[in-house]
Amino acid sequence: MSVISLIGWFGTLVYLLNHAYITLNQRWRKTVYFTANFVAASALVYQSVCLSSWQAVIINGFWAIVSACLLLDCSLQRIPVKTQHFYTSWVILIGLLGFSAFQTSELLFSAFAWSSAWFFCFSYFLFSAKRISERFYFLCNIYAAIALLPQMWMTENWPVFTLEFIWAGISLMGAIRSTATVHLID
Repeated sequence: MSVISLIGWFGTLVYLLNHAYITLNQRWRKTVYFTANFVAASALVYQSVCLSSWQAVIINGFWAIVSACLLLDCSLQRIPVKTQHFYTSWVILIGLLGFSAFQTSELLFSAFAWSSAWFFCFSYFLFSAKRISERFYFLCNIYAAIALLPQMWMTENWPVFTLEFIWAGISLMGAIRSTATVHLID
């Protein structure tokens, strides 16, 4: 196994442990969570650049930047991005996915992967800025992880493929678990 691959697997392991950390621990600490995300994201950016796996580079690069900003106590709440922007972009992405469904399977997989990048980045930002609930964040992560799988398979980015497969399961567990704590009035 090459050093590049080991770096990718290391990033995958750190991400998964960290995602399980916020899923299973209701009193998770911001510093632990964002430091681990920064480390994992940086490792996977390096590995994914080496593989020319550009969706994974964008996703993890964005996560590294947001994590670093939060560790440096930058206020994401000042950035004028609203959840309505997320919903509007979601409708546009669904339209683009519908269009690409009539094209080649390669274009369809690429469109799903880019929609995954958008969902991962936008939902991570909104969650980090405390603009969406933990439950909604987990639901977005389920979609984003599954949508990225075909592209990671095609680029043979096995650390990220494994990460996303397990990430979807952990996110499903988190969404189910958070449903038990949500009141119908919410």
